[in-house]
Amino acid sequence: MTLSTALSTFTKNHFVALILDNEVTVAEFVTDPPLPWIRLIQRNGVFQVPEGYPCQLTVEQAKLEMRNWDDVSLPAILRALSDLGESVDYVLFGNNAAQGLPLARSLPKNLVGDRAAIIYANDLPQITAYENMGYRSFFRRSQAAARLLELAKNHGQPLTLCFINTIQHNELNYHDP
Repeated sequence: MTLSTALSTFTKNHFVALILDNEVTVAEFVTDPPLPWIRLIQRNGVFQVPEGYPCQLTVEQAKLEMRNWDDVSLPAILRALSDLGESVDYVLFGNNAAQGLPLARSLPKNLVGDRAAIIYANDLPQITAYENMGYRSFFRRSQAAARLLELAKNHGQPLTLCFINTIQHNELNYHDP
């Protein structure tokens, strides 16, 4: 199943935001009331929605997401991004010390300028590299949910958040923030 196929099953009549970031950052997307939340995982390069999703992104769910140590395959994510088509309305890339650069390069050009943004924690030293790729929207991760809600409102649709973890964690390299 392609990423666009997996997304289309759950996202009709919604403003779909695809977030590619670190699972430790999920709490930044919690709102009141909670938003619909879909975690996408890949097994052997095939994207799927695991059991229990979609759900609502609450504080409790965000804490659970921090321990969802998905298998991460950069080549699988890059292939999926290049074939997104019109399955999403907006894409957010977490910069994560420049780890978002290869992902941002693979997004189809028709999405880069107006339908994608780079999010970061405190600063974005790689902004010039992203600008050279055509990205024009940059903001702190803590502002992402509010910005996405505004975009969805402008499109007259409810917001649904879809998430792909982009950093491989396990018991040896994970730290509780």
